[in-house]
Amino acid sequence: MEMHKNLKAALYIRVSTEEQAQDGQSASAQVETLKQYCCAYGIEVFDIYMDLGLSGKKLKDRKELERLMEACIRRQFDMVLVWKISRLSRSLKDLLYLIDVFERNNVHFASCSEMFDTSTPVGRMTLQLLGSIAEFERNTIVENVKLGLKEFARKGGKASAVLGYDNVDKKLVINETEAGLVRLIFNLYTENAMNFTAIARYLNSLGYKTKRGSEFRCSNISYIIHNPVYIGLNRHSMNTEREYSIRGMHPSIIDSGQWCKAQSLSSENEKRTVSKNSNTESLTLPVICMRCNSQMRVFYTYSKGKRYKYLRCCSCSNYVNVERLMKVVSRAIIALVDDKSAQEPAYRLICQDTMSIKSGGTEITAIEAEINLLQKSKARYLSLFEGYKISDTKAFIDRIAEIELQIKKLEQKKLELNRAAFASNTTADYKEYFCGLKDRLSAMEPEALSQTVCLIRSIEAFRDEIKIVLYL
Repeated sequence: MEMHKNLKAALYIRVSTEEQAQDGQSASAQVETLKQYCCAYGIEVFDIYMDLGLSGKKLKDRKELERLMEACIRRQFDMVLVWKISRLSRSLKDLLYLIDVFERNNVHFASCSEMFDTSTPVGRMTLQLLGSIAEFERNTIVENVKLGLKEFARKGGKASAVLGYDNVDKKLVINETEAGLVRLIFNLYTENAMNFTAIARYLNSLGYKTKRGSEFRCSNISYIIHNPVYIGLNRHSMNTEREYSIRGMHPSIIDSGQWCKAQSLSSENEKRTVSKNSNTESLTLPVICMRCNSQMRVFYTYSKGKRYKYLRCCSCSNYVNVERLMKVVSRAIIALVDDKSAQEPAYRLICQDTMSIKSGGTEITAIEAEINLLQKSKARYLSLFEGYKISDTKAFIDRIAEIELQIKKLEQKKLELNRAAFASNTTADYKEYFCGLKDRLSAMEPEALSQTVCLIRSIEAFRDEIKIVLYL
């Protein structure tokens, strides 16, 4: 760079948490190097902007960089000087965006270590090459960290501490004081029949605190009761479809028998809650992605304070608006029941379905909800049981057998109710039934859609294209 006596430079310094300890990359080392550079070339230091402990992956939350950009737009300095371009950003896209803002305001960008200036074509080309290398380094670091965490998890390690354990050299070690509290929580739930809210209030009245030193809430108790870490298992990728458990290297606090009892009680409580709310549940339809044949999942977006419901394919990012989908479904069913030759067989299908027309519908819906919860509970027990050397295997086997028996009894009860509902309805009723059904479908009433969902064989969707196949 040529000698310019009247140049004003903004010095930008950024260090991540890891880089602060590395030689030559600390904030003070960067400041000293940049000041020496300015002194050597006769450049006046306008101001120093420092973002400490922040990643270069994104521009978000970098307050000092925002302050620098505001000063740049006001043209309060002539150049931005950094130690390395990776200090400004490790993303090539973000880096080029910042350089573009600088140039629009006649501000040059220079790197002390790489020795180039964006005011020349060669300097700009060098910048893009170095930016690509910085982004490659960041991606490599991210991949290495992911691989390290996966290997650590595979060996049964767990980096975070939970109530009852302390993290010592990345290993869970029992904290006897907290472990006693965990045992108390399980005893209150399994032996004293206290719910999560009651347990939280009781612990708060005694002055107990969570691992982070705050008061207990219902969600804290639920997390403890459902966490298999207390029987020696570590959960990973929680609350995702890829969630799995691995035998940990830490000792158990709760025996598997009491933990199974707690899960059983939790399932029973969930069933009672679902039974109360079964009449107000929204209709849920299995929708298949037309592109990759995967089942689409519900997600929500928010705009101007309103919430919108969509279905999205997790494999190819295909999505469809649920409101529009339900309108298409409603129109397809209305077209079917308008066909007089299809009314009688359609009525028979609806009578045989769980949402019967005259009687038993509410009870059958509650039974189906119970069966669904029991099946989820069974799958949870199997995932924990299979492949792990759990000392008390009898408790798991007995509980799984008990769940299977409950499911069998509920299935039989559901069949009997369906038969009774069908016997109580005659085909003479269908004309009167369909007369009112069309108006309810046009109004998109959830109950009407629930009653007629049995007429649909399959639904496929891709953006605005929706394909509905009916049984009749």
